[in-house]
Amino acid sequence: MKRTVAFILAGGVGRRLSLLTRYRAKPAVPFAGKYQIIDFTLTNCVHSGIDEIYVLTQYISRSLVRHIGIGKPWDLDHLKGGIHILHPHLGYQAVDWYQGTADAIFQNIAMLKELDCSNVLILSGDHVYRMDYRKFVDFHIESGKPASLAVVKVPRSLCSEFGIATVEPDRTISRFIEKPVNTESNLASMGIYIFDRDFLVSTLQEMKSSFENLDFGEHIIPHLVKRRMISAFHFPGYWLDIGTLKSYYMASLELLGSKPRLKFYDDTVPILTIPDDNPPLVITGKANIHRSLVCNGCVIRGDVISSVLSPGVVVEKGARVENSIIFHDCIIRSGAKIKNAILDEMTVVGRGSRIGFGDHNIPNELQPSYLDFGIVLIGRKTKIPPGIKIGTNSLVCGSLESEIIPRTDIEDGGCCGVDEINP
Repeated sequence: MKRTVAFILAGGVGRRLSLLTRYRAKPAVPFAGKYQIIDFTLTNCVHSGIDEIYVLTQYISRSLVRHIGIGKPWDLDHLKGGIHILHPHLGYQAVDWYQGTADAIFQNIAMLKELDCSNVLILSGDHVYRMDYRKFVDFHIESGKPASLAVVKVPRSLCSEFGIATVEPDRTISRFIEKPVNTESNLASMGIYIFDRDFLVSTLQEMKSSFENLDFGEHIIPHLVKRRMISAFHFPGYWLDIGTLKSYYMASLELLGSKPRLKFYDDTVPILTIPDDNPPLVITGKANIHRSLVCNGCVIRGDVISSVLSPGVVVEKGARVENSIIFHDCIIRSGAKIKNAILDEMTVVGRGSRIGFGDHNIPNELQPSYLDFGIVLIGRKTKIPPGIKIGTNSLVCGSLESEIIPRTDIEDGGCCGVDEINP
């Protein structure tokens, strides 16, 4: 295999994830209890023999940079190759920020020219999937094209959410449309590309003069399709672009099924992340856990049903958590009932509170297009007073000063402490 270097685009805002990306970059959002979303892409690289990786960050990057560190969990902490964090080249103008996915690569073009590689693999840091990139690289070389795009079949009802490719029998992409209303093809772009290095450099230089916000999906790929210079690699496995609260919530609960599509338990290719130094899980008293994913460091004295609990969560006696995703170090006090909810880290739910009970048909008043499917979203470090009720499709976040929300019920579709979030 010709030597391949990877660039991971990890600077997205993730606005449709609402409060989950209020204080963190989208690739740093927790998933499956102990992981962050970017762990899947980094793990794929390592298991594919790619040991020189550049991560392009931008939006609220501190937690992501802290998580990646020097790359030790992925065995990337070495002088030659290894992992490198690339921030925007900030100057005096706003345009110095990355203006598009391809612009992010263009701003690092001087370094790209100096790399000792033949192929450049461009990845997204906010997708959940297991993939051996060596098969993709081999396909790219055999295709004879200077560029290749990975595609995956999606339900036709979801085609309007992706870039859709029409592929000829020889695997050449003959048509590419971003988020089409009607289309005969259901092959969606995974946002994963391979380019011959010199071809990528020349293409970026050629097109940057025409597009300040140069983007792969919007500009580069359609340009190459017209010239019949890009092939499609069909990925047959599980892949998820966690773009919305609903997709995040549903993907999390899908992990709890008897045959989840995402496999965690293959010891030969484990998903790599920061080692867990929490103490063992503790289950005491009359605790009841059913069909749930519960991480180390949790203390369970109540009921946990069909839920995902990150490390350090405490569920006290008489409390009940159902169909919910609970982030790190949350505390559910005795008698509290939580249903259909996502709680960000270090949230404390007061005794006897009821969260997630109400009319699922009432959308959130502030973010109706994001939160209309019947869950409650509680922001980071929120302290919920004892005995209150929070209705479904609600957004709740404690004040910056005290982190405590007012001692009053919140109706279905209501908001508390999140007025400044753009709908």
